[in-house]
Amino acid sequence: MSALLRLGVLMLAVPSSLLMAQSRQTEASSQTQSAPADERRPLILYSDFISEVLRSNLDLAVQRASLAVTRAAVTTAKATPDWSADFGFPTVDLSNQGNPTEFSVGLDVPIELGGKRGHRVRAAKAELDATTADYDDAVRQLRASATIAFISALSARAILESKSKSLGQFDRIVSVNDERHRVGEIGEIELAQSRVERDRFKADVITAQADVYSADLQLAEQLGSPEKLRSQLPVPKGTLEIGVREFDVNQLVATALQRRPDVISRQRAIQAADLRIELANVNLIPDLSVSGSYSHIAAGTAGFAQPADNTLGASLSINLPFSRLRYRGELEAAHATRTQAELQLRLTQLQVEQEVRDAYSRYRVAVQRLELFRAGLLKDADRVLEAKLYAYQRGGATLLEVIDAQRTSADVYLDYSQALAEHAQALVALEGSVNMWDISF
Repeated sequence: MSALLRLGVLMLAVPSSLLMAQSRQTEASSQTQSAPADERRPLILYSDFISEVLRSNLDLAVQRASLAVTRAAVTTAKATPDWSADFGFPTVDLSNQGNPTEFSVGLDVPIELGGKRGHRVRAAKAELDATTADYDDAVRQLRASATIAFISALSARAILESKSKSLGQFDRIVSVNDERHRVGEIGEIELAQSRVERDRFKADVITAQADVYSADLQLAEQLGSPEKLRSQLPVPKGTLEIGVREFDVNQLVATALQRRPDVISRQRAIQAADLRIELANVNLIPDLSVSGSYSHIAAGTAGFAQPADNTLGASLSINLPFSRLRYRGELEAAHATRTQAELQLRLTQLQVEQEVRDAYSRYRVAVQRLELFRAGLLKDADRVLEAKLYAYQRGGATLLEVIDAQRTSADVYLDYSQALAEHAQALVALEGSVNMWDISF
């Protein structure tokens, strides 16, 4: 069999369609030692991941603790001024001159006027409502950041798969060139060049494997457990091949201004400030204090001869708030807080509209970029590579042309993987900015 015939048989054994096939496996020799194999780790779906994040994330647990502190303030606001009791202990005549023994007891009951307790409770509950909205906003932000981490982990795997595919194609080219060199069709330099390109892609695969492990660790950090970073490091299960969505930006803005927890928090802060103003006003109303007492004086003898005496007494006192009426710091602070809350609401509404419109613009750009690939860019890159390989098999193309076509194909598929991730991330940013959520992977 001639050298040319043997080469033709070898080329038929490795057709161009195989060179274009997706390679799902990475060479065992290029596995990183730090990352445990996926098959030994638990899979996690996106819905399960988000549920566990909202249940176990430590940052959110801190927010829940803050919410508990504010809830305790409502209980504190329900308290009324404490009563006080006075005890006059019996006096003893140590001189033995007949001085009578006496003792007394008294009770003092403060009475708040103007409904101060009710105003305190209503103001504290309003502040609790605002804090609850702040907690809801923390949930919104956490859900978005956790979803981005999930997308990053899926994207890292897609990039690894794309680079592994390119590595597999170069492995086949090197195998072909080994045989061509053996039969004298090409020189040592051309064979070495194909090996250099293959080894460059092998280095890229090793880096991509490290990126996958790093993305998995960032994903697991959201779950709030050290074990999730060790033996239970999860493997995300899902796809970034999600459909393109259509939105009306003006409707998105209106929905965001109505549903965003940070806007709701600012609105509730104004309500709480109004109630604090009412409370500051009623705190200027004087309070009463009702006191009652009982005293007993025993009979005296000798020079202190007198009959026993029992006495009941009562008094009513009222505090005079001259200083509070002159220096109304609490009321002034309440009005200043109300003004501040109004400004914060206007600022938040402005920021929300800007955020929604910017997220919408970025999403449209991500959609346009993704549609370029889906409209034919991937197919064109495949056709060019297949044509170059076909020509190379028949001596109509050089190795440099094949390598250049292979690089272009690899870059296109890598860019497509990144475009998928950017589209998903832009969708998360857009829906998160509106506080709507119907995303799944």
